Amino acid sequence: MQLTVKALKGKEANIQVSEGDTVLAVKRLVEEKLKVPVSQQRLLFRGKALADEHCLAHYSIGPGSRLNLMVKEQVAPEGHSGGNTAWKSLSVILRKHFSPTDAERVLEYVQKDYERSLSLLSLDDIERLATRILHPQYSEATDLGFLD
Repeated sequence: MQLTVKALKGKEANIQVSEGDTVLAVKRLVEEKLKVPVSQQRLLFRGKALADEHCLAHYSIGPGSRLNLMVKEQVAPEGHSGGNTAWKSLSVILRKHFSPTDAERVLEYVQKDYERSLSLLSLDDIERLATRILHPQYSEATDLGFLD
């Protein structure tokens, strides 16, 4: 079936999909047609945001349906001086070794994993990390539990 995807700022593309395709698969097609990275896409149908893991049939999207595309600004994780530069550098490196689509997928995965890892840190973890960075001479004692 054919769908129309229209970006809020003008671009439009017709894509060929099936009802069993996931929203993520649609986003990859949109990336190819409109050159918008998957990580920056938010697809809407009848005003409702579509989740990547659901198939089109889940939302009753049929032939001739029209999806709206919102393009999100890509932002580096908060609180990182130069973090945006690091993500850009990683993107450049990945694009040397992978196709643009695969590089974007890997970068998106690494960013999500990084954010997930940070969110799992406890205050004790952060304190131990800070001690290792600021006082390397104490890091062995901290590792052994002498300063806890």
